Amino acid sequence: MNERGISLSTHSTKILTRREFLSALYGWGFYVAIFISFLVSSLILRNFLQGIREDNIFISSYPLNFPLFVSMVIISLYLVIVSAVSISREKEQGTLEVLFYGPVSSSSFLLGKYFTDMLLYLIIAGFFSVYFFGVSLITNLGFTVALGKAIFVSIFIASCVISFGLFISSLTGKVRSSIVWLIGILIGFLVIWFFQNMFRGIPSEALSSWLIYVQRTLNVIYYFVNWVSPFSYLSRGMESIGVGSMRPFLLNILYSVVYTVVFLTASIYILKAKGVRA
Repeated sequence: MNERGISLSTHSTKILTRREFLSALYGWGFYVAIFISFLVSSLILRNFLQGIREDNIFISSYPLNFPLFVSMVIISLYLVIVSAVSISREKEQGTLEVLFYGPVSSSSFLLGKYFTDMLLYLIIAGFFSVYFFGVSLITNLGFTVALGKAIFVSIFIASCVISFGLFISSLTGKVRSSIVWLIGILIGFLVIWFFQNMFRGIPSEALSSWLIYVQRTLNVIYYFVNWVSPFSYLSRGMESIGVGSMRPFLLNILYSVVYTVVFLTASIYILKAKGVRA
């Protein structure tokens, strides 16, 4: 691509990002997701503080990290749904075909969607910082360095979630199909996680030969899912903070960046191959 083409593609990405970003800010879904995440976090914190008052026990080094983790799960679900329907909605409405008649390429369109959702999450991360800082002042639960690291690493986790959602959306042509595929995949991840953990608690000596085969097969599938599911990066990212070493923390960030690049690149090629029609 020549210099003029790169400049035009960058300009298209900026315009698309601005359009989608303003549209999301004027919508209600963004604020509902933030409200629900804070509501659930507040309920968790209330139960936590009530347990301290009743039992006079405080055993958590990072008391605000778990409420943040729960908030991140809720926001991640919102982001993955929004991302998963973004391309298919444009196809279904016919706007994608109109856009591609102009100076809009597959890469500029995908990057516009990606940057939009990332900007939304950066705003959410700002809300997280303000909310949990306020909670720490009110409750005397410390706003620790670990919490700051958790908010920082959540940006890269959000990137994984968004790129995964865009990948699902690039595969489908209708909003309903995107939702069905997304729900099916997430349920599949959950089922694999459940059975893998169930078999993990059973000694191999207590299993028959065919159940040992099932256990080993599940281990292989779980290993694959552990790298494909964006929610695995969420749990690993939060776990890396409690280890106390920077190596797993930085490695999780690196893996998240690689994950994002791979899934965005795959989404661009799939969109080019499948075309703009629903």
